[in-house]
Amino acid sequence: MQLIPKIAGIFIIGLSLSCTSLIPVQDLSKEALEGIGQLKEIEYNFHAACLEECTFAKVSQYKIEREENCACDLYLKADEQVNNLYFVLMDYWEGLYQLSSMEINHYNLNRPANALAASKLIEFKEDQLLAFQKLSEISLIAVTGQYRKNRVKEYMKEADPYQQIISEKLVFVLNENLLGLMGIQKEAWYSFYKGKSFDPALNAIDKASGAKEYYQLLADHRTRTDQIMVLIEVVEFIAEEHHKLVSSDLKLNSANFKAEIGRISADLRTLHYTYEQLKK
Repeated sequence: MQLIPKIAGIFIIGLSLSCTSLIPVQDLSKEALEGIGQLKEIEYNFHAACLEECTFAKVSQYKIEREENCACDLYLKADEQVNNLYFVLMDYWEGLYQLSSMEINHYNLNRPANALAASKLIEFKEDQLLAFQKLSEISLIAVTGQYRKNRVKEYMKEADPYQQIISEKLVFVLNENLLGLMGIQKEAWYSFYKGKSFDPALNAIDKASGAKEYYQLLADHRTRTDQIMVLIEVVEFIAEEHHKLVSSDLKLNSANFKAEIGRISADLRTLHYTYEQLKK
């Protein structure tokens, strides 16, 4: 009978050591969740861009209507697609966080499962649709406790190719689609206010007021652009470093593996600080 307490003690010690060895993975997961989560802090998206462009066009034409009457439903669909990419990445890192900690099932699984679908603004290739489906399935298994904690690195390896594809697509959408749309808006502002500065019907005060409006638009545009660029850097960095980790021969409990995760976490904190500074 005395063997039972001894066995129990050995089990508890082993469990404690196992959990301790996963603390760096848990910390990395938290940093990744915070980094990718910055997307929701940016008060700008495709729909906002559409409304801004629409209302600016009406203002520049001195057009007054009872309602905005802006055809922006297509842009709402684009935002939904971006949200789907965002959530599937967040689900993956939440799964990794839970696997590397003693916390189980604190994640909100009430959010309905979504599926990617192409639109006129954002198109998806077959491998991107498959990656979304596979990463969703892998993450769901993890957050519902169906993935063993001693298989953390296997979980990372299994998800890595799909995480790479989704991250690459999200970066493309933000960089080419959203920032591209913002670039077109910027040119429209320039053309309007430049023409206004040459209008002989306007006095110096009106022209100065127009110049002030223009440069305020530029300042807001620069802040949004910088925020999106930092987010892009975060997503790219996380995907790249994740791939390096799973491709290495380092074991989870090795000093080198912990050192690598510590470096990645520190770099993510630096990027998060950079983003926070842009909000001031």
